[in-house]
Amino acid sequence: MSLATLTSLHRGLHEWANRDGNQKFLRDDQETQLRRVLRDPTRRTQANVAAWMLGSWHLGNGMLRVLNGGSEGFDEARKGQALRRTSLLARKNHQTGPRRGQHARLPFSLLQGAWTSLLGLALHDPGAEPLYEFMMSLPDIAFSEKDSVAFFTRELLALRAGRRPNMSSRLGPFEEVMLHWKGDERLLGRAMADLLDWHLKEARGAGKNYDDPACRIYPVEIIAIQNVREWTELPSPRVDHPLMHSNLATMKPSLSWPQHELAAALERKTRSR
Repeated sequence: MSLATLTSLHRGLHEWANRDGNQKFLRDDQETQLRRVLRDPTRRTQANVAAWMLGSWHLGNGMLRVLNGGSEGFDEARKGQALRRTSLLARKNHQTGPRRGQHARLPFSLLQGAWTSLLGLALHDPGAEPLYEFMMSLPDIAFSEKDSVAFFTRELLALRAGRRPNMSSRLGPFEEVMLHWKGDERLLGRAMADLLDWHLKEARGAGKNYDDPACRIYPVEIIAIQNVREWTELPSPRVDHPLMHSNLATMKPSLSWPQHELAAALERKTRSR
């Protein structure tokens, strides 16, 4: 993959984070909105949406700060992760069941669940366990052939929990990683590098698998894989790819998890209902 692609994605993230309209709408307006609607229990849906959007801002801007050499950006990214994770769990906890004869509806998109779970694994999110349990509980029928990121996320979480993965064509480009999970480390490393080539192709354009400011240049799936392998006491192979040489891969977040007052307030509201 051309370094020009990485330069273009870096420039695009910089423009996104520094655009006046995004700073006003995603950061300032959503923070104001979230503070307002948290006081009104009838506006639960608006609170969840505002938390997701504000979290997206902090995640993307935090990743940009790290990319530019500031490791403290991971703290901002983790605050964004807390907001988005809390938003998804609030939706899950308050979703009403399906009517008789209807199929169950997901409280959020599979891709939102996958992004937040992978970021949780990569950033060591201590509050993500309920989300992991929900993702692991999803039946095969919930996934189509186009849901490879979400299907892989479910199987990665299963591996972390000591379960056997479900090998399926729905893994798509992740299948080679699963095939070599306990095999030749060189082949696993090559499969992970190939996966990052696919990641970069999926980082451009609306509706793509990594069209999320936090995930475009952050090799989230590889960091998540490495952390799961460490969790399960397996060695991590060397992955030779430009994404693994950026500050986002070589710098590490601090051991302590920062708190975000609005994420904590939304979580308290969710528990009290």
